[in-house]
Amino acid sequence: MQAVLRAARQARTFTEKSLRRWGEGAELIEAAVLIVCELATNAICHGAQETGPGSEPGPEAAFTLRLALQPEVLHIEVRDGSAVLPVQRAAGREDGCGRGLLIISALAESWTCGPDPDGGKWVRASLSRVADALMG
Repeated sequence: MQAVLRAARQARTFTEKSLRRWGEGAELIEAAVLIVCELATNAICHGAQETGPGSEPGPEAAFTLRLALQPEVLHIEVRDGSAVLPVQRAAGREDGCGRGLLIISALAESWTCGPDPDGGKWVRASLSRVADALMG
């Protein structure tokens, strides 16, 4: 499980360093890092579940992160080996999970997902680079 935790941390660090290098502001960086954290965690957890409850994550738990910076929007995409598409749900007060896509919905302008023709799936979130949109 250590490698899995390291992969999620590396995705967050990669995102933060890339956006700083590209000259983006703190608000966009913070939102993007949170979205990457949720997408990476979902990719790891749901890929791992395919091997069976309580088992260690297998190769299908691997994921790919892609950041695409355009003039008005940042696209964040995660691809993983699971064919199961994510569904936003309402987690109860006592639930330990189930809030990731709700967080993404609150931070991103939009999110979408689909099957990867080569197997697995992709999940993409779009963040506005316009300061007013980030302020709420």
